Amino acid sequence: MRRLLVINTLIFAVLASAIALAYYGYSFSAEASHRERAIIHDTTRELAEEKIIGIESPLLDADEKLFSSIDPERLTELESVVRNLRAPVTSVFVLGADFKVLPSGYVSTRLADEGLSFLRFFQSEVVPALGLGQLAEGTRGHEHLTLGGRPYLFSFSRRSTGARAYYVVVEADLPHLVANVFPQFFGVRSPRLYQVVDESGELVFGMPFRERGSMVEIPFAETVSGWRLRVAQRDEGTQAARGRRTVIDVVLIGLALAVITSGLAVLLYALRRERKANALKSDFISNVSHELKTPLSIISMFGEMLASGRVKTPAQATEYAEVIWRESVRLARLIDNVLDFAKIERGVDVYEFASGDVGEVLARAVELSTHRLAAAGMTCALELPPDLPPVRLDGNALTLAVLNLVDNAIKYAADGKRIEVSARAEGDRVVIRVRDFGPGIDPEEHDRIFERFYRARAVRLKPIRGSGIGLALVERIAHAHHGGVAVESALGEGSTFSLWLPADASRDMTAA
Repeated sequence: MRRLLVINTLIFAVLASAIALAYYGYSFSAEASHRERAIIHDTTRELAEEKIIGIESPLLDADEKLFSSIDPERLTELESVVRNLRAPVTSVFVLGADFKVLPSGYVSTRLADEGLSFLRFFQSEVVPALGLGQLAEGTRGHEHLTLGGRPYLFSFSRRSTGARAYYVVVEADLPHLVANVFPQFFGVRSPRLYQVVDESGELVFGMPFRERGSMVEIPFAETVSGWRLRVAQRDEGTQAARGRRTVIDVVLIGLALAVITSGLAVLLYALRRERKANALKSDFISNVSHELKTPLSIISMFGEMLASGRVKTPAQATEYAEVIWRESVRLARLIDNVLDFAKIERGVDVYEFASGDVGEVLARAVELSTHRLAAAGMTCALELPPDLPPVRLDGNALTLAVLNLVDNAIKYAADGKRIEVSARAEGDRVVIRVRDFGPGIDPEEHDRIFERFYRARAVRLKPIRGSGIGLALVERIAHAHHGGVAVESALGEGSTFSLWLPADASRDMTAA
């Protein structure tokens, strides 16, 4: 009981360890994958922020230089100032405190008529949208507007000279930004993909790509604030590899758990079979002990009677001697069964094959069973055709096999009152049949009755002792002769055991 408890505890511990290993292995794999994705995401975000800073910093510097270089008292030199600074601008406006463009306070790269038209548009549509009145002295503001379906970027600053306040508004050159600046920062050979999209998600710059798990989207802060920069990993294979690796980790963990679980299942099955085998062996020892004890008791009793002279006539002495001889034969047969069973257990079977007559074997087996048949009130009919071919056989082993079949019929089919033993040639083999007319065997047990220690359910319910190795020996002996054994039976219709041997005398029969 203690051993069983220890084994069950160990099995439970191994199973718990396997489950814990699978859980923590999966958790570690998932955490590592999540951490890797987080690192990639953070790295991509930092790169996107650096790109935006790299684009906006020159624009801010150019704006600041313009704001600082413009003198409202010398607006006639405004065009040359803008040209000398080479700032990436389309238009520059200088406004008074009343938010009106000062004389000579407008410079543009647009053509004359288009420039005048845009000036009017700027004064009527753009200025009210800039909120210049809320701008603090010396600070910079910006507005990224979409007017008339076109995007504009305006940077502006409030300045003063003496007691005079004025405003400088700069219109950035967005086509230059998209066509010349963006390509410098978003190279086509980069291991990442870049996109710039507007507020409605329409592509401004870059190649179209679908949203990806590692994609980062960051808005421009100080310039085109309506646009957003998208950055994603170009190598989808890396992401796919990570996904495959995660799947492989899960599969390997699952396989390890399955192997451990299967091993435990096999162990439990083996333990169950071992316990069952031990129980069967215990029954076997008990039954064999009883089977051996009975003839020994009879031999002892009649031997004592003969030795003490308690016999009245010579005929009675002869009768006692015959009883002793009969029980001795029975005892020898039981011992032969046990010894042969021990050989099977050790895997050592030694047979001496020679050409022989199956009819002689059957006749000897029936003769040895005469007294047991008489004691059981049964008859045995032996049917032997005259033309049985010779076979290579071990006479003692085959006799033991037939005796076991006859003994089974006597023991379990005594109600049938008769047994039929026969042999005949069928094709290239000789078939021995032992038929009884007893209660029969359940068809579900036909395959199991040849197992060691197994006894049929109907037999176990009766007060009939047996070792459970007789039919196992029969099957082993049949196989050693390169033959086989089978049973035909139905409940209430008796049983027929067929043992067949090859009739080819030239076959090389060696010890199994």
